[in-house]
Amino acid sequence: MPATNATRHRQSGAALLLIMLAVIVATLAVLLVNLNRNDLRTRQLEKTQAMLADAREALLDFAVTHPDRDPGAAFSLPCPDIDASGGFADGVSHTTACMAAGVSVIGRLPWRTLGVPALKDSSSACLWYAVSGSYKDAGADTAALINVDSNGQLQLYEIESATISEGSAAENRPIAMVIAAMKPLATQSRPGIAPGSDCVAGASAANYLDTDAGSGISNAVLGGAADALDVLGRVAGSREDHNDRIVTISRADLEQRVTARADFLTDMRSLGLAAAACIANYGASNPGGVNDKRLPWPAAVTLADYRPDASYNDADNGFYSGRLADIADDSNLVTGNSIARVLSDCDTGAVPQWTATQMARWQDWKDHFFYAVGEAFSPNAAIPSACGNCLSINGSGQYAAVLLFANSRLAAQQRNAPPTDVDTKRDPNNYLEGLNAANIPGAAVAADYQSGTVSAAFNDLVFCLDEQLLVSEC
Repeated sequence: MPATNATRHRQSGAALLLIMLAVIVATLAVLLVNLNRNDLRTRQLEKTQAMLADAREALLDFAVTHPDRDPGAAFSLPCPDIDASGGFADGVSHTTACMAAGVSVIGRLPWRTLGVPALKDSSSACLWYAVSGSYKDAGADTAALINVDSNGQLQLYEIESATISEGSAAENRPIAMVIAAMKPLATQSRPGIAPGSDCVAGASAANYLDTDAGSGISNAVLGGAADALDVLGRVAGSREDHNDRIVTISRADLEQRVTARADFLTDMRSLGLAAAACIANYGASNPGGVNDKRLPWPAAVTLADYRPDASYNDADNGFYSGRLADIADDSNLVTGNSIARVLSDCDTGAVPQWTATQMARWQDWKDHFFYAVGEAFSPNAAIPSACGNCLSINGSGQYAAVLLFANSRLAAQQRNAPPTDVDTKRDPNNYLEGLNAANIPGAAVAADYQSGTVSAAFNDLVFCLDEQLLVSEC
């Protein structure tokens, strides 16, 4: 019997419902796939960020505890595991093959040296790591001066906004970066991991780390020049042509942990007392006998390069205050003293507290020490040595000399230096406070210096040598 109009309408409605149901099911399936894909991507990013955070923490721990493992060592960061630089096990820092001094280096994270597992991103690629040449622990090629005022040599470039987000100012340049390569781009080919290895040996950085076509910034290659700035780039999310994830370590990150160490000020006080004892040892070694206690001249405040020990050379230039000198050649011409270097040649028999550890520590903090000698104890003073024009502290006392340690930077202080930056280290106000800054450099023969409790407004540590060259913290 032929279908009625009502029957045909019912059949058409049912078909339409089936079609709509199929569309809904398909749409839900697509949504579910996308949700699963987004959830997977989120979990992959979370895993990668966790690995980057672990690596960052391990690097900071390495730097802060470096002097505990190697007494006198700087608060430096390890060199990377550099591909194509043989003789090192997988994950070991290439300390003795880390390019020239002052050159920033990139390679794989030295996980074995850090004492952590082989940290990998969500694509199972081992993490990469760039370290500033000013902070790398590179054996003989380690920088000659590493302390919490040392600036990094890296900059972070945000590709979408074409801006430097970290490192536009000297004090916020990263000292290191950790990089997750993520899944390979279409142009990248990555070999498999050899049996028994944790990371790919001899891996080409270009097959892991990306290049931004617009700016030309390549995360795979650094400039290779000493004291130069190197730029790495990242995108906020993930693109088909760039997907490196990067976290940074700043000078402030390290400084916060170093100065928070319970023994930091104790060590600096110990160093100051030992250095002052070496100054006294110089005076006790003059050929004029026990009554000849003349002390060396200071070094200049402004130096062409603040890093080499040899820059800290005394000067007979009419000033009684400046930086603490190691080389005493000008003073020796007048005193006849045979100690060529006040600190490097300090008699450890007479000054047992001056150890190899203290010498190494001074080499990394030497720009923080300032020194003043009273006219009555200067190289050209009369013998016997006795206070006439001597120094005072807070308006009282008679001291042959004063040694000052400039503690952590206060809010308004900057300590930058050539060849990378404009020299602000030449200004004592960027190191010292109050009368101490006002008196250096100075020709005053009986200056009054200042000591006080360490605070947010004053934190100089002051060490005194009295008329008998006895040393104390003032």
